[in-house]
Amino acid sequence: MTEAKSIFDPSAGYIVTASYRWSNFDENVFELFYQPILGPTSYAMFHALHSQMNKRPVISERQLQSQLLIQLNAGRHDAAEAIQRLEAVGMLRTFNQADQLGELFVYELQPTITPTEFINDNLLSVLLLDAVGESRFIELGKYAKRYTLEGTSSSLKEVTHNFFDVFHVDEQKITHLPTEISSARKSLVDEKRPVKKIASIDFDWPTLVQLLSNQPITETDLNTNRELIQVEHQLYGIDEPTMARLLTQSTDLATNKIQPRRLKKIIAEKYRVDAKKTGKKGVGAGKMTKLSANFSQEEQQLIETCKYYAPITFLQQLKQQMGGFVTSGERTIIRSLIQEQQLDAGVVNILSWYVIASLERSTLQANYVNTIANNWMRAGVATAEEALEHIHHFNNKKTQQLSKRSSNYYRQRTTTVREKMPSWTKEDEKKSEKSTPEQLNKLRQRLARRKKERG
Repeated sequence: MTEAKSIFDPSAGYIVTASYRWSNFDENVFELFYQPILGPTSYAMFHALHSQMNKRPVISERQLQSQLLIQLNAGRHDAAEAIQRLEAVGMLRTFNQADQLGELFVYELQPTITPTEFINDNLLSVLLLDAVGESRFIELGKYAKRYTLEGTSSSLKEVTHNFFDVFHVDEQKITHLPTEISSARKSLVDEKRPVKKIASIDFDWPTLVQLLSNQPITETDLNTNRELIQVEHQLYGIDEPTMARLLTQSTDLATNKIQPRRLKKIIAEKYRVDAKKTGKKGVGAGKMTKLSANFSQEEQQLIETCKYYAPITFLQQLKQQMGGFVTSGERTIIRSLIQEQQLDAGVVNILSWYVIASLERSTLQANYVNTIANNWMRAGVATAEEALEHIHHFNNKKTQQLSKRSSNYYRQRTTTVREKMPSWTKEDEKKSEKSTPEQLNKLRQRLARRKKERG
């Protein structure tokens, strides 16, 4: 979805359609591989949309998105995040238009990919590994190759027949297709799966190729794993010589092929250890440059630090200084901000500092972090400086609101309200006055006389 349409509008209409490849959807694959990285709200959103599918969808037969909120028992921001996460993992494509009936969203459900394709996808496999852990990831890897014959036997020879060995088709019909086939093809829209984009990076790929020129790793194998290498560089700030060493360590000596799973594991373990070693150094080793005069010296140092460190490395050192550690959920959140939201690394680091250090929260929570990130994106925040300025503006506005409330409360407490009281209240006051001793004696005498009369 575009930035302008990122907020879920309850008053807008929606209809649910499906890709022509929908028959490939596998509920077990969706539950085992997608659910851990989607989370409960996105998982529920998918099934809510699934329940609204219509075999013959029509633009005019739309429903209000407020019904989805009621069905999910969720708020607008949660619904927007759920939609975005489904889009990011390729399970949903969203289209929008405005017509005489109002604004309309068309949600096109997409089929699952195969378990093997999922594990071979660098972005999805990294998220899954962070979400479920190594042991569970290994189990899912075994699930992906179930029904597959273990080991490739050289004695097996493929004897599969091809199409023309079995079927005989009129060549004239192949070169000049019947009208029925041409008409059917025109009514079908060919879909192309959206390519996942990675934020622009400053990684020198030719240098990496040159550093590995004397290694058995081929350039073809490097290009096959290029997306994974760039993702890991973006998250951890790994330079070219270090990446070359890590790739060498993760190469299978028998096949001279890079093992993606081994590479992810080595990097995750190495940078956890490195964060502990550099913990005493502290966050703030970046080189100072001249920044806006609106920032104090400490804030200028913070901005340079956020630009200097990779997001996960920054969060590791920040959490250590605060007496904590980075959870797998926090790693998933950081990956989402970099890969899906396309936020600048410096902006991500400012966001981590704001939540952990400034607001003194123990961990990054997905809903809270995504709410802040969405607000920053709508405000056009693109750099670490703009992120810090946005925080200043928000805090100043909040302070003014609190000051105004305090002033109004003080005026209400110090203002004496004087109203003219009705006459009947004065009569009640007179009645409530204490009796004199003479009145009490007369009352006792009357009571004594009544007793004698009754006796």
